[in-house]
Amino acid sequence: MSTHGNTGRPQRHRTGEPSNGLPTARYVAAGLLAAGVLGAGLVLGFGDFLGRPDASQAAALPVRMSMAGFDPEVITGQAGGSLTLELWTTDAAPHLSGGVHTLISDDLDIYETLAAESRRTVTLHLPPVPGDYDIYCDTCCGGKQSPTMHAILRVEA
Repeated sequence: MSTHGNTGRPQRHRTGEPSNGLPTARYVAAGLLAAGVLGAGLVLGFGDFLGRPDASQAAALPVRMSMAGFDPEVITGQAGGSLTLELWTTDAAPHLSGGVHTLISDDLDIYETLAAESRRTVTLHLPPVPGDYDIYCDTCCGGKQSPTMHAILRVEA
């Protein structure tokens, strides 16, 4: 050791690398931590852009199918046109007959299925005649016989 300056305290000088490698491990750990924090920030900040629906899904009317029925209970479209729906459910398979919800209209010859805990986009071709048409789910909570499992497809002129 040598003394340097007017403090009179011994000064230590490093020569070579540290023998235990501890400072290098600290730098690596700090770098990994920083990368993890930045990565998490990017996912949280830009997560909305991941898995973003295409233009047809963005224009779709969301329709929730659940054990409580349809939401909304009235779905409206134009006579002779088409109507794109984004069907979705959070119901688990054990609560559904065959593990699916159904969207059925006997009058309009519609039969669509939706797997448990999923979402799916469908396009319905509406009749040229305005009116209210019954739609129902036949795989949950009493099916067609249950008043809660029905909705109205309102076709307007």
